[in-house]
Amino acid sequence: MPRTKSPQKTINKILYIASKLFSQKGFEQVKMQDIIDKLTTLGFTKGAIYHHFKNKEDILQAILAQYEEQIESIWRIQRSQINARDKLKNIMLAHIAHTFAHKSLIRSSLKILNSPYALANRMQIAHNNLSPIIESIIEQGNIDGSLSVAYPKPASQMLAWAVYVWLDNAFYPLSQSEYTHKIRHLRIMFEGVGLSVIDEEVSSEFLRLWREIIAD
Repeated sequence: MPRTKSPQKTINKILYIASKLFSQKGFEQVKMQDIIDKLTTLGFTKGAIYHHFKNKEDILQAILAQYEEQIESIWRIQRSQINARDKLKNIMLAHIAHTFAHKSLIRSSLKILNSPYALANRMQIAHNNLSPIIESIIEQGNIDGSLSVAYPKPASQMLAWAVYVWLDNAFYPLSQSEYTHKIRHLRIMFEGVGLSVIDEEVSSEFLRLWREIIAD
């Protein structure tokens, strides 16, 4: 491997190659040696690979961490030309679209996601990172008239947890009918507090996500 390669570029290449293998073959079917074999053809040494990752589980954790960062960046996108309600709706739709784009990876990582560490990490991100973003948008909605939420902070915490944690089937495995009931419950609940952002379009996309990632 050329010495000009930075550690971060090496890590990114390892994650990229491993992600492709996981998506093509499934996480369980890919061995660490498969990843090494592919990377050595690209000029990487076995020592360089093991310097960054001890096993394929470590690699998958790093891939998922990147995915979480990308999701968080989606929630930070705010377009000023639309009202707050539409901002939240569009962010949720973008969140779902991003998950669709990585559905092979998500399928491969369901067992890894279903762990206390992953759940705690998701809850921390929802509470510390996403809730403040949502709270700010809700407050904008109260001003522009698109929302009418009496208590923005708890409402933002509820929405962040619901979308980012509670609706993730890796943490709460459900049948399609149970998942449908959960979506309907959230829609009624948020409409009741003036946060009517889970409409028919968003509900349908969440259900399509269940069918394409969980049911397939």
